[in-house]
Amino acid sequence: MNALTLRLIVTFAAIVGLTAASAQAQTRPVAAPLQTPRPAATTVAPPAPVATAPAPAAATGDYTIGIDDVLHVIVWDNKELEQDVIVRPDGKISYPLAGEIHVQGLTVPKLTEILKERLGASVKNPNVSVMVKEIRSFRVYFVGKVAKAGVYPIKAGTPLLQALTLAGGTADGADLPSAYIIRGETKIPVDLRRLIQDGDLSRNLKLETEDTIVVPEIVIGSNPQEILDRRIYLLGKVVKPGVYTLKQDTPLLHALFLAGGVAEGADMASAFVMRGGEKIPVDLWRLIQKGDVSQNLTIKHEDTIVVPSGGELQNAVYVMGEVLKPGVYSQPEALTLLKLVTLAGGFTKYAAPSRSTLIRRDGEKKTLLRVDLKDIMNDPKTNEDIALRPGDVLIVPERIF
Repeated sequence: MNALTLRLIVTFAAIVGLTAASAQAQTRPVAAPLQTPRPAATTVAPPAPVATAPAPAAATGDYTIGIDDVLHVIVWDNKELEQDVIVRPDGKISYPLAGEIHVQGLTVPKLTEILKERLGASVKNPNVSVMVKEIRSFRVYFVGKVAKAGVYPIKAGTPLLQALTLAGGTADGADLPSAYIIRGETKIPVDLRRLIQDGDLSRNLKLETEDTIVVPEIVIGSNPQEILDRRIYLLGKVVKPGVYTLKQDTPLLHALFLAGGVAEGADMASAFVMRGGEKIPVDLWRLIQKGDVSQNLTIKHEDTIVVPSGGELQNAVYVMGEVLKPGVYSQPEALTLLKLVTLAGGFTKYAAPSRSTLIRRDGEKKTLLRVDLKDIMNDPKTNEDIALRPGDVLIVPERIF
């Protein structure tokens, strides 16, 4: 083999080797570049559509729904089903596609579960949210020497001191050590002096719904001399209902003048005077419009002149005399004597609560009941806090020290 032939063979072999190496390189996967090891990351799911549902209300877990509470119900992707519902006096609500549901005593999660089940028959996979928008069923009453006597809605378990701030605190002349709470038929003493001045938190009781907190007045002296002038009472459709003092017996027209006359909407023909246990009809239309003086009855001490209007007093109760807000109050079936006084802002400083009178109608008959509101406040277990009926009239007389 000559030199030329040998050189051709070597060149051919080199070409074949390069071709094979190139083909092998193309058939192998390219190795990934080395990277510094990282901690394993939590798998993140693709982002879901953003919901605009509000956070659950504070009163969700252990709060039990009560009468008059306002609930806000949302069914997501069903805007027409979003609405506020009020718990009726029978403890039920009505909701579209779910019908009537008895909710009194239920927690918010339980009601949510019931709504999901009821709506499931009409809405595919309903996503329901329930919030307590307003708590109206949990309320307490403040009466006596507080700055703002009245009814206050509070959250369950609110401490006494916190609730007292809602009523503006105690007023001048308050007998702090003698304060107490009326809970049902139980009187619970609460020494507000030790709570407020000494910081004794054992007195900071947690309140329950329908509690009545009474802060008595410091009594200076005893057996105050009360005025024995002639008192008369005007109520109903007169301009200024109230208690009026007379020096002597006076005609009915003069008594009406003291109260500013009859008010708009008065049923003048149905007016009457209560004298003891007797009802004396008086036709004010004939007296005023026709000048029929036979209707101008002589008004005597303790007479009550009533000017009705279209059944107003048949579906309500009335309080008059020495309370801060005399007038007509609805829903009598939910009221007692003390609760009515609380709604009326409490007693004035001239009140003689121990000599109060309850006028009660029984058909055409009216009965006068003497009630000692002071005894009821001091010992509710022994002295009944009378439940009121439609048409009842409570009169708190005046006293002067």
